[in-house]
Amino acid sequence: MSMEKHAYLIIAHKCDFTFLTLLSMLDHPYNDIFIHMDKKNKSYNGQEIESLAKKSKIYHSKRVKVTWGAYSQVEAELLLLDLATSKGKYQYYHLISGEDLPIKTQDYIHETFNRINGQECVDVITDEEAVKARVRQYHLLQQKVGNKKNFLNKINKGLVLIQRIFGVRRSRKVNFYKGTNWFSITDTFARYVVSQKKWIKKVFKMSLCADELFLQTLIMNSEFKNSIHEKNPETGILFRLIDWKRGSPYAFRIEDLEEIKKSKRLFVRKIVDKYSHDLTVKIKELYSK
Repeated sequence: MSMEKHAYLIIAHKCDFTFLTLLSMLDHPYNDIFIHMDKKNKSYNGQEIESLAKKSKIYHSKRVKVTWGAYSQVEAELLLLDLATSKGKYQYYHLISGEDLPIKTQDYIHETFNRINGQECVDVITDEEAVKARVRQYHLLQQKVGNKKNFLNKINKGLVLIQRIFGVRRSRKVNFYKGTNWFSITDTFARYVVSQKKWIKKVFKMSLCADELFLQTLIMNSEFKNSIHEKNPETGILFRLIDWKRGSPYAFRIEDLEEIKKSKRLFVRKIVDKYSHDLTVKIKELYSK
């Protein structure tokens, strides 16, 4: 089997058993691993983590304080893509979180992407009305507010309302799209995204949940829209097992093992150690071949 190297871009905020298991399962001669650890994690030792890999190279991007719904989420992704494209040319760049795990072997995952080589695994939904609330006005305090329901949150919403009353409408000529922020993209598209960093910042700075907008908007306003991987009910466009019916998203438990084993998807999200330690152990036993 012919293999090309893959880059795994991991956005994480804690160094727990799930995260360490993820690194060990991705440790493969044809993978390199790029980590953005939230700057709020003061105890994280990057050099120690880099020494754990036996077959892959582990790199760390510049770290920022990531806040829910703020542009810092986009910034973390761009830092990872910028670093990865500077280190080599990879067949695919996979954005995953520190609470994801592969649920197929690395050989199987590489074979899958060999079959669809050249296609972009980006989730795209046309929902102009939902997007308008996120990006048409300036969410000036989002980096400070995050998802907290406090007085500052009310001020932030009030400032957005004032802008609407006075007709503030950003980026009138841009057609926006949304979707899940996780992706698996080709080297060509990854480099195109990096080349558009200034435009992305100009359009999406001080917006709300732009991590679910910027890549979708970029791809749908480019020639790459013709290369989006077609949705498949069994594998999903992103090859990720995510359950939004039981949670936001649901944290899989050991009792879900049979569902995971039957799945034709490549990764599971999400695995929270305090709920799923035993499940993590079983997944590693099954798919670390």
